[in-house]
Amino acid sequence: MIPPMSFAEFHARLGGIPLDRILMNPPPGTATEEDLITEWETPPHRRPELLDGALVEKTGSFRGGVIVGMLAGRMGNFVHENDLGVCLMGNMPFRLRPGLIRIPSFSFTPWERFPGEELPDEKVGSTAPLFVVEVPNSTNTTQELDRKVIEYFSAGVELCWVSDPLAKSAKVYSSAKRFKELDESGTLDGGKVLPGFKLAFADLIAASKRRKKPR
Repeated sequence: MIPPMSFAEFHARLGGIPLDRILMNPPPGTATEEDLITEWETPPHRRPELLDGALVEKTGSFRGGVIVGMLAGRMGNFVHENDLGVCLMGNMPFRLRPGLIRIPSFSFTPWERFPGEELPDEKVGSTAPLFVVEVPNSTNTTQELDRKVIEYFSAGVELCWVSDPLAKSAKVYSSAKRFKELDESGTLDGGKVLPGFKLAFADLIAASKRRKKPR
């Protein structure tokens, strides 16, 4: 990749994200995987991603955490009951290529992708997931999410959901350029990656509030 001519160009490559998410130690453009691991393992234990030699903090939200938790329960049960592979919530980093580490909000990796069909003990996942979910919040930009989708599919992901329950919309990507958009009446499904799995998007939206008021 050609080095950026200015910090403005560098910032644009990161997706125009809020500047307070870009960590300055080490200086942007010089960070390595070792710097990333050090950041995770020492106080205050930030969980940044690594891209373009920069440590970029991935922020979450209370609502997003509830959504991911529900998804982990529904899909996790489906995957476990059928012994299909491993579901991971948004605390597992994946090395998509050297120098690029992402932390999807949720992921599924089939057993067949792991050597010996066993989950390796490693700090950064070296096996790309087959399916990922991103639950954006107010700090994510469209450009940042578009870049992530391209990177995921380039690394071997075959299905990606960008699910925004607050906006009551979701995009289901079958490739980096092909997606269908759902509203609250739509149904999320596992497609060819997890055939038979379905989840009403309305259920995901409703996860952040009580279903019934007590009498």
